[in-house]
Amino acid sequence: MKINNNKLIYFDNASTTRASEEVLKVYNEVHLSSFANPSSIHKEGQRSFYQLNRSKEELLKVLKLNNHEVIYLSGATEANNLAIKGSALRYKNRGNHIITSSYEHPSVLEAFKQLETEFGFKVTYLNPNSDGLITSKEVESALTDKTILVSLMAVNNEIGSINPIEEISNLLEKYPKVIFHVDACQAIGKLEKEINYSKVDLLTISGHKIHGLVGFGALIKKKKIELLPLNSGGGQEYGYRSGTEDLANALALLQSVKDIVNKEKEHYDHVSLLADKLFSYLNSRKDLYELNVPNPINPYIINFSTINRKGSVVVEALSNNNIMVSSTSACHSSKEKGSYVVKALGKEDKISNNTIRVSLDYTNTMEEIDIFISTLDKIIGEIR
Repeated sequence: MKINNNKLIYFDNASTTRASEEVLKVYNEVHLSSFANPSSIHKEGQRSFYQLNRSKEELLKVLKLNNHEVIYLSGATEANNLAIKGSALRYKNRGNHIITSSYEHPSVLEAFKQLETEFGFKVTYLNPNSDGLITSKEVESALTDKTILVSLMAVNNEIGSINPIEEISNLLEKYPKVIFHVDACQAIGKLEKEINYSKVDLLTISGHKIHGLVGFGALIKKKKIELLPLNSGGGQEYGYRSGTEDLANALALLQSVKDIVNKEKEHYDHVSLLADKLFSYLNSRKDLYELNVPNPINPYIINFSTINRKGSVVVEALSNNNIMVSSTSACHSSKEKGSYVVKALGKEDKISNNTIRVSLDYTNTMEEIDIFISTLDKIIGEIR
């Protein structure tokens, strides 16, 4: 079922993005010129230490955060685990009730499940509404006098819904013993109006979602928040993440965040034009496709289901035509049958089992959208 030419069309940017030339240049230059261990007391080590701390100051400045500090680590999975387990175990004397949603990233859900089964915490899993949102009202209804942690993603990685993080932050200000963690991996630099994270206690970001490098990210926390470290060692990163610090990756992450935030509106406007055309096509063929968020407001992630065709077969056929999309999050696609995220919206199995996620980027073009639509049309017509 070969239709398309040999041009690669990459529409799986929510899974990972290609590292930019600017990021790679920073990484290579720093890796070659400032390779000394920041924990060493000699001159070169102290130079690396100074640069590492400057990178944290600049990162916080770009994100407009004043009362926070940066913990560098291996990426979002480690950051989410440290935020969730580290805070829950550190403050368990305050209470044993924690709150998340049923459509979080696996690194969040599995951390909560472990706290529930191995450490006796009571967990409330909030379900999103039909628009894919967790409202502040739902959060408030779930709070008890034993609640010590709420963890919610800013933008869902499968359906692209944008949670009211600022509204929830304002709510939780009234509950000072409740820590608020936000996974912002799909949100940084990709929104029409950037979220104000100043009231968020713990914030997860990851480089490879924004043209940075795989294997590096950060947990940004309010200075007053304490965590129980998950690994023991030399006490680097304020004692929360022991191990030799990676200056080259730190500066590469800073570069990726600066680039994506500084051009956020320009990128958003471009991606919106691409998404509008795809939305228009999908809405014109409601006999074949169902949009899984009825009123999509995030152009970066478009999730729909094939009504009378097997979604995985369509994804494979698109791949054979050099068009890369996904059926679910890459972090659980090989383990789960269908999308638990779409199922959480209340969709029936034939919809949640046949999802297709198109995740766009500023590097994509209108020509690619046109090729995708025409190729999808032909594939759907040939599948029986």
